[in-house]
Amino acid sequence: MLKVAELSGIPFTIHDLRRTFATIAESLDLPAYALKRLLNHKMTNDVTAGYIMRDVERLRKPMQRITDHLIRNMASQLDSLKELII
Repeated sequence: MLKVAELSGIPFTIHDLRRTFATIAESLDLPAYALKRLLNHKMTNDVTAGYIMRDVERLRKPMQRITDHLIRNMASQLDSLKELII
């Protein structure tokens, strides 16, 4: 992580990455419970959570949506950088 921050010139922490992940998930309108599970947040104080069947396979689609979003945005950023260099 330090190497990436050094090469990019942008300092960041693990918490910054988690916050960005959560922001992207929310912007994609992912369900709150899926987001909590993906962030590995405890749901002990949530009465409703006790009634929900937890299936890790159900998290694949939300995670794939976040991954697709990141890849799309990284690709457009790389294209912009290529234009600046050329």
